[in-house]
Amino acid sequence: MPNKLRLLLLALLLASSSFIHAEQADRNKPLEITSDNGCIMDQINGVSTCEGNVVIIQGTLRVNADKVVASQNKQGQQTLVATGRIVTFRQKLDGKEEWVEGQASRVDYNSAANLAVLTGNARVKRNGDLVIGNVITYNTVSETYQVTGGTASGPNKGRVTVILQPKNTASQPTASSGGNGKP
Repeated sequence: MPNKLRLLLLALLLASSSFIHAEQADRNKPLEITSDNGCIMDQINGVSTCEGNVVIIQGTLRVNADKVVASQNKQGQQTLVATGRIVTFRQKLDGKEEWVEGQASRVDYNSAANLAVLTGNARVKRNGDLVIGNVITYNTVSETYQVTGGTASGPNKGRVTVILQPKNTASQPTASSGGNGKP
């Protein structure tokens, strides 16, 4: 793989993975990209396209898609578009034993806008919390999500689902110290 393509894809993946507080050590790991139909790199326009069962692995990050198009403009702003029947990603969160997993029909990342957008049967799961909708937009600066449903005739009838697990705190009694003397 040409070095410029490798650096472009690496920069795009690192930028896109930062929206989930990714494992920082992943940045220093080798980037492996495999695809059934190969990759085409346009060095003049800074666009790379890989098609056919694309698998991207870098440390704990794994992305699966039918097609990935990565680009970088002269200012260094990057975009990544991963499409397919189902695009999936999984990555360990920095400094934790937690993983974030997601899937959608399309995943777009734009470094200039600081936005990651999952479109089409989108879902993101993190430590038991789950967000499901037609479109999930995540702002990497403000760390805010916007979840929207699809049409009323779609599979979820235009609804979104958010499941948040209770957070355990030191002040909450545990089952073994529940105050009733029973374990």
